[in-house]
Amino acid sequence: MVRTYSQATLQDIYKTCYQDFFGAEHMINDTVTARAYLRYELEQCASENLRCMPFVEPTGFRHRFVRVNLQQVIDGHMSEDELFKAFLDAANNSEPMHSDWEKEWEQIESIALQVHPQWKNEELQMLLRHAAKNEQAVHHSEAYRNAYHPHYRIIKNN
Repeated sequence: MVRTYSQATLQDIYKTCYQDFFGAEHMINDTVTARAYLRYELEQCASENLRCMPFVEPTGFRHRFVRVNLQQVIDGHMSEDELFKAFLDAANNSEPMHSDWEKEWEQIESIALQVHPQWKNEELQMLLRHAAKNEQAVHHSEAYRNAYHPHYRIIKNN
């Protein structure tokens, strides 16, 4: 991830590994709202260049899911309906690898900080550990959002 996204932070590593562990179910409260938000997001980013991110890329390190860049829909490579169906399928069929996300994150964080010691930040680390303990998702970091304008949906990696 860091090779592709030099502005990524430990928070962004947490997010992609969380997505890989849990899939997309944390994003679905109800299908009507999820569909409306996808339409809203497509409208909002239709004039943006979303090509800062790959069209399709694996999540985490296990690659159980992939992120599909909304540019795929904007460019007509897939329909909104196809993406939404795949997104719902991923949300409804995503089983965590095992039940201990907190322990999984602890190992990921340790390795990430060994490889990127510049990411050490006690305040952020405590926030991410708290999120892991409660199995909570986080947003991308502000640096990541500003650099890459991420607009995507998570689907199963087939």
